[in-house]
Amino acid sequence: MRSLHLFYPENDLALARDLDNYTPPPAASRLRKSGETLALWYGDDGDKVFTQGINSQWYKSIKERFGLRTELYDGNPDGLRPAPWGWSKASRTFFRRLGFPEDILPDDSRLARMRELSHRRTAAEIDAALCRELPFAVAQPAEELNSFSEVEEFVVRNGSAVLKLPWSSSGRGLLFASPADTGHLRPTVEGVIRRQGSIMGERRYRRILDFAMLFTMDAGKCTYDGLSLFNTDNNGAYTGNVLAPQHELHDIISASAGDIDAVAAALTSILENIIGTAYDGPLGVDMMAIDDGDVRLAPAVELNLRMTMGHVCRIIYQGRIADGAHGVFSVGEPTLASDTAVIKDQRLTAGTLTLSSPGTPFSFRISLQ
Repeated sequence: MRSLHLFYPENDLALARDLDNYTPPPAASRLRKSGETLALWYGDDGDKVFTQGINSQWYKSIKERFGLRTELYDGNPDGLRPAPWGWSKASRTFFRRLGFPEDILPDDSRLARMRELSHRRTAAEIDAALCRELPFAVAQPAEELNSFSEVEEFVVRNGSAVLKLPWSSSGRGLLFASPADTGHLRPTVEGVIRRQGSIMGERRYRRILDFAMLFTMDAGKCTYDGLSLFNTDNNGAYTGNVLAPQHELHDIISASAGDIDAVAAALTSILENIIGTAYDGPLGVDMMAIDDGDVRLAPAVELNLRMTMGHVCRIIYQGRIADGAHGVFSVGEPTLASDTAVIKDQRLTAGTLTLSSPGTPFSFRISLQ
């Protein structure tokens, strides 16, 4: 069955509110408008993509130059299965309004289970399992904290800590704390605990690099898809991905993080045990290589039970970029500079290519060396 793709980057925020009718902040709405064409590049042949209207001349051009066989949604949901960026009550409402029948949408109980799995405590559960199963030392799991006094004790015990909102997106929702300044965070921390029930505490490490392991769940079976090496700013927010062959990403990450093949094998089993049949689709486990004595790996910093930019970059690299090419995928402000894409055999070989329609508030861009 063909899919109807919906770019819904506010889904993590919608999970926190847990509302059928969720109104995202303006920045999230602008990001959705900008990135709604991404699935044109990574969707399967015959899949359809929901957009609010794009530049027809640009769309015709990219289809011809890259041989894209994804199509724009024509308003008819018959024969399509919904494929949102992530599932929540809010994204389900979106598909309801498009006319999808209830029997093809997840019910309340399944959505509730997916929401619980998306809580950052699941990452801590994954960490605990990895600590038991891996034959080398890894960082200890984050702790779930239920009061400000518990937060204070955690920060004092660890010296320097990162406090994380249970549901947040793309490296956001992070608070950096030390014993000297924890008091200033009290109103924010208590507000998070009041709204989301708890806050996660993680020791702060010296980060070497950020990466993710990519998987797909299907009827309780977990398949390992590959690696994502990504960039973040000083506050841990996502800024873009490194584009390179998978074997090179493997070598780069292994040099800093250790035996990631063992991690991938262990995670495949762990994810099957934890997620089971509650969710079908792509997911990513964000991790860090760290410098902490004998410990080189901080596993399962975050579980993204949804499509991720890592999956997007992996699929686009395999299908739209010349093998062996190197570059970056970035999300940022639009630029007035024209694309300089060099295309051979319907693959990008050099230059820059914007994946979003002209005139959008943000730019999703590939730049090859």
